[in-house]
Amino acid sequence: MHVTAPTRLTRAALPAMTGRGHGAVINIASLLAFSGSLPPGPLPFRATYAAAKAYLVTFTCTLAGELAGTGVRVQACCPGPVATEFLHGTGIDPARLPITPMDPGHVVTASLTAPDLGETVRMPGLGDPAAIEDYHAAARQLVQARGLPWPAGT
Repeated sequence: MHVTAPTRLTRAALPAMTGRGHGAVINIASLLAFSGSLPPGPLPFRATYAAAKAYLVTFTCTLAGELAGTGVRVQACCPGPVATEFLHGTGIDPARLPITPMDPGHVVTASLTAPDLGETVRMPGLGDPAAIEDYHAAARQLVQARGLPWPAGT
């Protein structure tokens, strides 16, 4: 569901957006998309969830490159815990989390401002947004280290 639905919905919506030369796709991923190397405890077991959210980040970033120049913008919003009914339904005591759950309105506002700032990946509440670019730069270096070409300036 976390993979199939966003992929199919994006595929269905893109022709109309590219046809009119503007539009936006916002995928809701998670901070856990970047948690693969962290052990469980205090984080929960999360292999499937984190992998699905990592897919959304990669799908969104790759799609952003493929849609460059079309007028269609894409974004992956990666919040941490959000104070919603979902969080309360997990049985996790929000007071025991290492970070305070975010207000849903703050997540929405942060997400809706990101495309105008040219941000493909948005982590609401992140103290230093440059950390996202550092992450992507490290990924580019790994790909280049294997000898794959990477266009200058990207």
